Amino acid sequence: MKNRSFLSSLMLSFALLGVTLWPLSHTAAALPSIPQTTLTHDQLQPFSVPDHLQRDKLQHSTVASILPTSLPQSISSELAPTTPAALNDNPNTAIPVVTAAVYSDLISEANGQRWYTFQTTTPGKVTVYLQTVQNAAVDYNLHLFRLDTTTYSLVEQETSSYGPQTNEQISRIAPAGIYYVAVNAQTGFDATNPYLFTIQESPVYDSAEPDDNVWRAKPLTDSFNLQQQTIDNVFDEDWVKLTVTAAKSFRINFTNSAPNTNYQVQLFNQNLQSLGTINQNSDVLGSFAQGTYYVRVLSLSSYNAAIPYKLTFTEFKAPTQVEITYVSTISDINAGQRINYGEGYKWRFKDSITITGIAKDASGAPAFNAPITVAFLTKLNNKVYQAQTTTSANGIFSVTISGVQPAIGQYSSHVTVSRHYYDIVPLQVYYNGAALSANDTSLYHFAYSIWTGS
Repeated sequence: MKNRSFLSSLMLSFALLGVTLWPLSHTAAALPSIPQTTLTHDQLQPFSVPDHLQRDKLQHSTVASILPTSLPQSISSELAPTTPAALNDNPNTAIPVVTAAVYSDLISEANGQRWYTFQTTTPGKVTVYLQTVQNAAVDYNLHLFRLDTTTYSLVEQETSSYGPQTNEQISRIAPAGIYYVAVNAQTGFDATNPYLFTIQESPVYDSAEPDDNVWRAKPLTDSFNLQQQTIDNVFDEDWVKLTVTAAKSFRINFTNSAPNTNYQVQLFNQNLQSLGTINQNSDVLGSFAQGTYYVRVLSLSSYNAAIPYKLTFTEFKAPTQVEITYVSTISDINAGQRINYGEGYKWRFKDSITITGIAKDASGAPAFNAPITVAFLTKLNNKVYQAQTTTSANGIFSVTISGVQPAIGQYSSHVTVSRHYYDIVPLQVYYNGAALSANDTSLYHFAYSIWTGS
């Protein structure tokens, strides 16, 4: 089943097929025969990728077939008399193609291969994307080779070998040269429905490339911070292989500022089963068991090779401290700031209170998703009031406690034309029963005031 497709700028006219970088007839005369290459890759870990990993980006309406029987007359006239009838099933009958174009072809025999050749004139990143047939009994693999012009042998560069009904993708930081692409029928074939493929050149790319498939995923452990990676073409994918060393929670922040683009993070377990997606400019919390995970960043719309996205996985660390940032109470008592009755600057409240703050770990970083308890002890009968909450992704917490019993007025202080009576009550914040250090450890609990006139 095809999940998603869209039209890109990869339109191809048949005229493009005549603008190859070397005439086919001249190439055949200039190059010795290339030895047939055996396409076996049992050493690669196989993945049978579910439908949600697909992202079909090619449509038949944008594609020109390159089957020999349907080559345009301008190309057919350049071929040797026997070439049009030959099948491009080995390097010596490879069909010339160009980059930034979309092609289709068929495999009509078991263990079949289809070969294509192209040339690059400048070094850069080369991406090959194969949109396979949607047939559960068919598995096509994708291979990229470079021609060694000294020995005229093919040197394999990259391979993509997902399971059936799964698009293949490879990329390579490649010097200028002659390259060959092979589509190999690993299992079965489909003589009716063509596969589609395109080759892209990216002159600008980030230092983590090539990382366009699961075998090229960048290995990282626990927390990580990607600040300089980009999407350099519409097919570009950035993969990370994440090892989580123990059960952990992470704050995941994904930011993309490139205009007119839409990027997404996709999370998978070690079997490439989907765990969820994160849209750009999102801040979420995630809990992970010990194990291996894969992270894929891709574009849903357009790209910008010059502006990097930012993706951070920040490991949860237990809070050791809190900073009380604001306390509010009923309007006639709420001062909006700490006041000083003579025993130091403290927040004042009466029969209800809202306490807001931020929890931090030992390094001073926000402690996100942390369960905390805020408590204070009133003087009358030593009654305790408390409330529980969980810190946000930024470590922020806020609790409200209402129905607090009256203060007894243990202390008093003259304020302008009246005397205020109040208690000083201890304030404490806990994480899992452990008291946290805080910038505020007590409060003024207002009882009443008596007018003195002076």
